[in-house]
Order: sequence, then C-alpha cells, then structure tokens
Amino acid sequence: MSASPVILAYPGALHSAVLGLQDMLDHAGLAPLVVDAPDALPNGASAVILPPAKGEPDPSAAPWVINWLEQAASAGALICSACVGVIWIAAAGVDAGRVVTTHWGADAMIRRDWPALQIDSDRLVIEYAGLVTAGGLMAWIDLALVVIERLKGHDAMLATARHFVVDPGRRDQRRFRRFAPVTDHADAPVLRVQQRLEQLQETPPLAALARAEGLSPRSLQRRFKTATGLSLTDYTRALRIERARVLLADSSASVAEVAAAVGYRDVPAFYRVFRKITGQTPAAFRASVTEDAGAG
Repeated sequence: MSASPVILAYPGALHSAVLGLQDMLDHAGLAPLVVDAPDALPNGASAVILPPAKGEPDPSAAPWVINWLEQAASAGALICSACVGVIWIAAAGVDAGRVVTTHWGADAMIRRDWPALQIDSDRLVIEYAGLVTAGGLMAWIDLALVVIERLKGHDAMLATARHFVVDPGRRDQRRFRRFAPVTDHADAPVLRVQQRLEQLQETPPLAALARAEGLSPRSLQRRFKTATGLSLTDYTRALRIERARVLLADSSASVAEVAAAVGYRDVPAFYRVFRKITGQTPAAFRASVTEDAGAG
C-alpha cells in the first residue's frame, strides 16, 4: 500500500498524542501525514488515526473529518481510534455495528450520546480487518504498534517498541495476527460483506449476503474472490480461526467454548480446521502461548 497513514489532528486532539504517534510511525518508516484542516487532506490513506482528546470531541465542529472518514473507510483504509477518538468513528458510522472500545471513564458519556455504538470498555484494543479501537488515554501507544504491525510487519513493530522502550505487551506473538484480510480493493459491496462477517458468529447463507448487496450469489462469489484473493468459504474459515487464536491466547475458555464462540457447533470439525490452518491442535497452540508468556 503506497499511501501514507494519516493522523487526524481534529479540534481538541491531544497534541502530545499527535506528536507521539508521528514519532513512532516515522521511526518505523511509515512517513505519516498530520492533517488538521480539510485543505490538507490527501487523496487516500493506508490508515487513518484518531488520537485521544482533551475533552469530548464535537463532530459538528469539523464535519470535514466525518466526510473524509467515510470516504477513507469506503476505500479500505485502516480506521483507528484511541480513547474518545472513537466518537468520530461513531459519527461517521464506520463501526458498522461492530464492538469498539474506549476509555472506561468516557464509557457512560459515549453510550448516552451514541446509543447505537456497541462498546466493551473492558478491552484495551479491539481489532478487525479495517477497524482498530484502543481504550485508555495513553492507548495511542498500543494503537501505534498495531498500525506499524499491520503496515510494516511484526519485526518492525518489535523494533519500534524496543527503540521507544515501550512494552509490546499484547502485541507480541501470542496474538498470532496471521490473517490480514485485504480491504483496500475499493469494491464497496464486498467491503460491506467483510464488515458483516466480522460482526456475526453465524455466517449468513450466501443467498442472503448476495441479496443484501443486490447481487446474485455467483456475482458476489466472483467479486469477493477478485477483491480479497479468497473465496467466501476460505475467508470465513480463516476469520473464525483467527478469532479462535485470540480467544485461546487471551482467555481461559475451554476449547469447546472457543469453538462455539467462533461458530463451530461440531468440536471435532473445529479441531480439524484449526489444525489444518495453524499446524497445531487448539490445546497445543494454547500450550505454546503459555510457554511464550512464561519465557517473557
């Protein structure tokens, strides 16, 4: 992806976070653009980052931010927020019904003003293919590491963390973020299907997905494969196993509970698919995570 990441220095954005994000992304070789006015907006972006703010942002004060966020999301940019920066995501509808996170202290205020937003403020970072939200006021550091890993790779993320002497924490290899779906294909119906698949535990029938986009099942299958490089079946399977990795690494849920949480009613089938994709059984994967954590 040739476009640079954009840090939106919207009205009220925390200057220290804007500068810190710029420094970390610069060190990783990403050459971010800091934009604080509509006439400075580029034609495209690999990622758009909404830093925390001093107080509650007012989207009505900068409608250009909302309009450009909508365009960037439709074009497949990675949309990111830290703390109350998620309010801009809510205003632009970029969440698309997906669960997001924010500062625990801002949770009630945001729920009041944006009742349709699905918030889980217990989680520090919540990731999807084209959307990443981070919780606390200083979570812009975690967000920077996510963006670097997504755009430059795991080694670049670790090198940046070492340089700035920050703990990569949950961004280490225990997360095994190996499935990175393509979202910069500019096929809007396919992007909406990808977003819908991320929200749902059960995969809707192909006919229902196609009908919602005004396409035939055959046309949707063809366009999905062209845009993402994967068939709908393979994409859904990879998405489920990625979710399973996260649950196995970060929770104490049993393998059967993890299988159910990612849409597998048949546990032996879940075992077979997990092993085919990862080369390990779920139990072996979890054991390797525990060993890595102990070694750290």
